[in-house]
Amino acid sequence: MIIFIAIVALMAGTMLPLLFNATESRQRQDAIALVEQNGAQVMETIIQEVRKAERILDPPMGGTGYILALQTGSGATNPTIIARDSGSIVLILGQRRKTLSSELVGATHFGIDNTSVAEDRQSVAVSLGLRRTIRLHQPLTYNSHFTAVINLDPDDTPSSDSCSCPTPYCDATSGLYVWQVCEDGLCVPYTNFSCVLEW
Repeated sequence: MIIFIAIVALMAGTMLPLLFNATESRQRQDAIALVEQNGAQVMETIIQEVRKAERILDPPMGGTGYILALQTGSGATNPTIIARDSGSIVLILGQRRKTLSSELVGATHFGIDNTSVAEDRQSVAVSLGLRRTIRLHQPLTYNSHFTAVINLDPDDTPSSDSCSCPTPYCDATSGLYVWQVCEDGLCVPYTNFSCVLEW
């Protein structure tokens, strides 16, 4: 009986570390897959929104920033704004807001470089950093970086509306990003996130 117990204990002592290692390895792979898949999805959405846009409003030509504002031909989605807010990547379509990044992933960086060479030849370089941390025997943090250079359609003629609302801007007093949406012929201001750079 003592020999049997000793054999069982030896087997358990051998198998448990292997089981823990297999579980941690699977969790690592899941974390990596989550970050890579979510990053690809976020970048694909950004690419689609930029290609649909008529003009880049912010940052200005030749400028850099961490908030991307786009002019679109639809009043319901004009302006379209993409930014990092509270560790997430958010998309603003006129007055509507949605979160692009997964709640399981943290956005560590979002940068914009307006690479346009002319008003009718506009382009933008986008960089995005995402992170996932999981609690293991040895905690794992996985970071990934995504970049893209996106050209707007050069044949897209800007539309005009009855409002001619001002370009979105960062309000220095409140530290909030302000944009205006044309509603029933009037420019209605909106703001729901900070324009102070997050570290």
